Amino acid sequence: MLLLAGCALAAPPARSTDARVLSVIRALGYVQVDSISFVERAHHLIMHSRLDGYEPGQLSMHAERHRSIFEHWTHDASLVRADWLPWWSNRFKASRARYLKDSWMRKRLGRNWSRLVDETMDLLRKSGPMGIRDIHDRLASRRRSRGGWWEWTPHRAALEYLWRTGDAAVHSRRGFEKVYDVSSRVYGRVPGPRDADLHVEWACSEALKRLGAGTPRELAGYLNAVSPTDARAWCERMADAGTIERVLLERMGRPAMPGFARKGWRAAARKVRPDDTPRLLAPFDPLVRDRARTLGLFGFSYRFEAFVPRQQRTHGYYTMPVLVGDRLIGRVDLRSERAARKLVVTRAWLETGNPMRHGSAAMRAAADRLALQLKLRTEWRALVVRSP
Repeated sequence: MLLLAGCALAAPPARSTDARVLSVIRALGYVQVDSISFVERAHHLIMHSRLDGYEPGQLSMHAERHRSIFEHWTHDASLVRADWLPWWSNRFKASRARYLKDSWMRKRLGRNWSRLVDETMDLLRKSGPMGIRDIHDRLASRRRSRGGWWEWTPHRAALEYLWRTGDAAVHSRRGFEKVYDVSSRVYGRVPGPRDADLHVEWACSEALKRLGAGTPRELAGYLNAVSPTDARAWCERMADAGTIERVLLERMGRPAMPGFARKGWRAAARKVRPDDTPRLLAPFDPLVRDRARTLGLFGFSYRFEAFVPRQQRTHGYYTMPVLVGDRLIGRVDLRSERAARKLVVTRAWLETGNPMRHGSAAMRAAADRLALQLKLRTEWRALVVRSP
């Protein structure tokens, strides 16, 4: 399957090295950053599923020392390959126009938002790198919030605005708190926005390279850098030129729908031999992030329920899909108990069509593999049942 190869999940997990960590990031384009550490933070789980012996410090080293990746926004906060940074100038420009009209941001910045942003930027120039607590200590002591660094104070909103518009950059992390600096001291000089047509060409071609095939909406959604309308116009233009192919996309439970694929996709698909190593996937893994596509391709209905009230959850707080070869065979609900050095599996569900004996063994193997990666031991408290 082309999507598996594009998501760096077709080959067996390689032994982790600094070079291979960067290779995975470059293959995916980015990994989504998430703060929940109930099992492990999602960006690290994405790496664990593809590399054996991965250490979280390897990702931090690339972000904070080598600057071979940078932190910014795709569909969500992400660590992005650094050679894509010039294309982010278009996003910076769009963010500046959008946030000046955004009532949510303007409300948090307050009435004197322009002065507040200038004040925050001036302090970064003089004293950066700084986290929000440092900013509060210097600028806001008289009206300082009693909340944590995550609370939306005006100065945090100002930092967010400066980050989204490219004037500030994430320099490092202090725990999980962002530490900011002036972008030129982190990135170096960033060129101005690229030609709009070239930007659409870049965003759509990079998405198609990883998805293999998809609808214009799916291509636009991969980086969230262009509109579905722009993506459709690009697809039609490239298909007319013979650069990509028009195809019918077969999705489970719905009629075939028109889409587009890389040129030579049939030959490329024949070369993919999915590895059968059982792996747990992060809730925001590129393979399953688009829930509608996951349902259509794998027949796997998946919802991340950490933010769903407990009584309304179907499966659990932190449920991870289990991938074996080109199939999502089930899911497990689990948590890390670090003090006891345990990875506890509390519930497990096997998808219809998978033999119970072999499916249960594969799910246990996937949990054992992650536990080994996290330097924990598996404690299986679950009875494997069929998914509802």
